[in-house]
Amino acid sequence: MPPEGRVGPEERVLDELLRADIARAPALRIERIDALRADPRWAAPPWQALLAVERCAASQGASPELLATLETRAGDSADPHLQVALLKCRQWAADHAGNPSDNYRYARQAWGLIDRLRLPTLAFRVARDYADEATYAGAVDDGLTAIGRALEIARLAGDAPREADALTTLAMIQGELGQHADALRNSDRALQLDPEISRSDDKLLARSALQIGAGQYDAARATLLRALELAEREGDAETRLAVRINLADVYYRTRRVQQTLDLTAELVVEADRMGIEYLKAYAWIGRGFALAAAGQMQAGTEAFDRGRVWFERGGQVGEVARALRDWAAMMARAGRWEQAYQASERAAELRERTQREAREKNASFLAAVLESSRKDLDIERLRHQSQTAELQLEAERLHRRTTIAVAAAVLLSTASLLFVHLRTRRVNHQLRDANAALDYESTHDPLTGAYNRRHFERFFAQRLARGGGRVLLVLLDIDHFKAINDRHGHACGDRALRETSRRLADCVRSDDCIVRWGGEEFLLFIDDPDDAEAERGFVLRLLDAVGARPIELDTARRQVTASIGFASIELVPDFDLDAALADIDSMLYRAKTGGRHRAVGRLHGGDEPVVLLPTPPTPVAGAVPA
Repeated sequence: MPPEGRVGPEERVLDELLRADIARAPALRIERIDALRADPRWAAPPWQALLAVERCAASQGASPELLATLETRAGDSADPHLQVALLKCRQWAADHAGNPSDNYRYARQAWGLIDRLRLPTLAFRVARDYADEATYAGAVDDGLTAIGRALEIARLAGDAPREADALTTLAMIQGELGQHADALRNSDRALQLDPEISRSDDKLLARSALQIGAGQYDAARATLLRALELAEREGDAETRLAVRINLADVYYRTRRVQQTLDLTAELVVEADRMGIEYLKAYAWIGRGFALAAAGQMQAGTEAFDRGRVWFERGGQVGEVARALRDWAAMMARAGRWEQAYQASERAAELRERTQREAREKNASFLAAVLESSRKDLDIERLRHQSQTAELQLEAERLHRRTTIAVAAAVLLSTASLLFVHLRTRRVNHQLRDANAALDYESTHDPLTGAYNRRHFERFFAQRLARGGGRVLLVLLDIDHFKAINDRHGHACGDRALRETSRRLADCVRSDDCIVRWGGEEFLLFIDDPDDAEAERGFVLRLLDAVGARPIELDTARRQVTASIGFASIELVPDFDLDAALADIDSMLYRAKTGGRHRAVGRLHGGDEPVVLLPTPPTPVAGAVPA
């Protein structure tokens, strides 16, 4: 990337050539890109990578020949641009084949290489695309991070159309989060930056979805008609179909039954003819709602299921859950209570699955955060090592000075010798303190004072090496912690974490281990518990210790509770810690879904999990409930 993230002159020339063809028919655009790929000016790997990405995007996939070429070039070269090009082309091939999970996986792998890219135009595409895919997959935090990076790239390069693209994606994420006012405001800014040029139809399509979500149906219809005009003028059949599917949704929501029937009948025929799988699924779901609204329940159910099954088969459970929720409401209005109940039950089941998958994604995200924290810790360690080295040099210098002073005692006063000696001792103390601080920071979580994962890995390996025995593993998660951060601020959330850690420390022995496992989770390792009753009493004591007294926040006293998963485990030489923690995590999940403020786990001698409920807390005046 050129200095200050600016687009270099060659990159700008190539970008302008590619933008000049943006409105061409796909076949002509592909022909033009192939000509640029053969041009000696663009033979260097970064340019070839950028052109390959543009070609795959234009053709909605990648030809086997192009993929084979990219695999060869990326395999023979360490150039990150070629590696990203291969991943992006695989991503679009997966998208075209209707394989959303691979689509997301390739987009995420490309995102992992973004810091090594030197072309802002390519880095922008990687960031914006990953924001789309991460949000669609439920990893909204990742999506926000990626779209923030895309905005930074576009603004640094002074590129208004790309900034508009990024703002559109940000608006869609905000719409997913229910932040309709902010979403529409960013959509307005996007259209002001790029009112008519590249991808304006996409911006209008996105804006219509935001307006539908906000219940602004008349405004959505006007936006869709404008988008339809642009799509027809540019010959963009895919966008035209997507616009008309959204238009049918507006007709359905405004009770225009005959218009919805007529339009959806056209849409399913057009979608089947075009063969774009995700649009076929949306078209058939829309057709199902139209038929049901017209009283044709059997035909409506068949059409709805035809679209629903495609999304469910592709693993897009969030989309299916939303559709089933609306379908249950439709069936209830029609008095078809059994179908409404079945749809509602299935939607609830899928929502639980979505939450579980989001939990797993958050675990992966947390692992990345922890890895980043390790890097920060390494940097901090280097800083301490540098300070330690300086102190060691200073100690050596002072030692030499002391020796010289003793040898020349006749020339120095007793006060001078004492001064040098005391200063040497002070530096040695500083050296010991620096080493102790370094050791503490490398093993402890800086916020709560609990041990960190790195220490626990070493601690557990050492305990396992000493031989077998029984241990109690407890995974504790603070209930509704996000609400504390949202309502009282992150400083109060930090205070709740510190106080929870302190209360847990009061419950354990000095030989036991408390670990900040991540976020609002703590892992406790209790060595050699007495028996099942002792284990039961200890877990209940933890629940009571966390929830017995409110925690003082800046503006309120809040009653904080926790959910627990636990297991009494026999250590053996080949003990699988990861499997044990996964089992405990599943029991923690059961405690959460079972009502929170409880523990689920296996006591010594028991095969089946038990549920432990704490002592009901005594209400405290002025305490905000969890």
